[in-house]
Amino acid sequence: MYKAIKPDNAIFMSPEFQKDKYKFSLILQNLPSPELELYSDEESYVACRGSKKYPTWIWTSDNFDGSRIGEIEDLIKRYLTDNEKDKFTCKKELYDLLVKNSFDALNTDDYFEMGFLRCHSTKAPKACDGAMSKATESDREVLVKYWYDDNIEMNGNNPISMDQARKDVEAFLADGKFYVWRNAENKIVCMVSYSLTGEQAKLTHVYTPMEERKKGYAANLIYLLTNDLLERGFVPLLYTDYHYIPSNKAYINAGYEDEGILINFSSSSCSKESE
Repeated sequence: MYKAIKPDNAIFMSPEFQKDKYKFSLILQNLPSPELELYSDEESYVACRGSKKYPTWIWTSDNFDGSRIGEIEDLIKRYLTDNEKDKFTCKKELYDLLVKNSFDALNTDDYFEMGFLRCHSTKAPKACDGAMSKATESDREVLVKYWYDDNIEMNGNNPISMDQARKDVEAFLADGKFYVWRNAENKIVCMVSYSLTGEQAKLTHVYTPMEERKKGYAANLIYLLTNDLLERGFVPLLYTDYHYIPSNKAYINAGYEDEGILINFSSSSCSKESE
C-alpha cells in the first residue's frame, strides 16, 4: 500500500524508475515544490503533484501488478479537488487497466496521447532564412500574442487569458531560457524555451504562427538550441501532441527520436453522475 514519501526516497534510484526517468522528468521537476504531494508504495509506483494547478503524474514500473489497480484508483481519488476535472498523466498500460476495471472516477471522453521525444544527436534540417537569438524585453508583446494564440490552438474553448499570457511571458523572459527565430526581415517567426532539471533539458513553449509554418523555422530553431544543450552536457527532451504531425515533423527533422507515448486523462468525483 502507498504512503507519503520524501523527495529523496530510494524509489527514484531504483533500476525501474531510472529506466523511465527521462520520460517522467516532470516528476523530478516537481520534487522541490513547496506544495508537493508525493505518494508511493516504494516499489512499483509513484504519484506526484507539484501544485493543485498542475496535473498529477503517476509512474508505474513495467512489471506493475494489475491486481493492485485498486491502490492506484484510491490514490487518484486522494488527488481529486473541487475542480470539475483533475488532470493526470500515466503510461498507456496503466490507463488501459483503469478502463478495464471500470474506474468510477474516470472521464473516458477526456483522453489525449502525448508523445515523448528525446535527442541523442542532432541532424541538420533543410536550411532556411534567418537566425536564432535570445528573446528580449523588446520582443515581449509579440511573444505574448504568440503564447496566447498557441493556447487557443491547443486548448480550444479553454485558453488562458491575455493577462495570464503576459505574466507567463514575463516569467519566461526573466528565466533567460527563451529563444526566437528571426527571419530575413527580422520578424519573429518561431519561439521556444527550455527548463533544466538536473541533466535534463525539457524544450517547451514551441510555437510558429500559422502563416510562417512549413518554412523550416521551427526545425532550425530546435536544431540550434538542441546542439547548444548537447554541447553543454544536457539531455534534450520534450513532450508533444502525438498525432499533431507538423510539429512532430519539425522535431524529428532536427534529430529527435520518438520514444513512445503517455496518456493525459482526467478524473472527477462525479464522473458516473455526469454520464
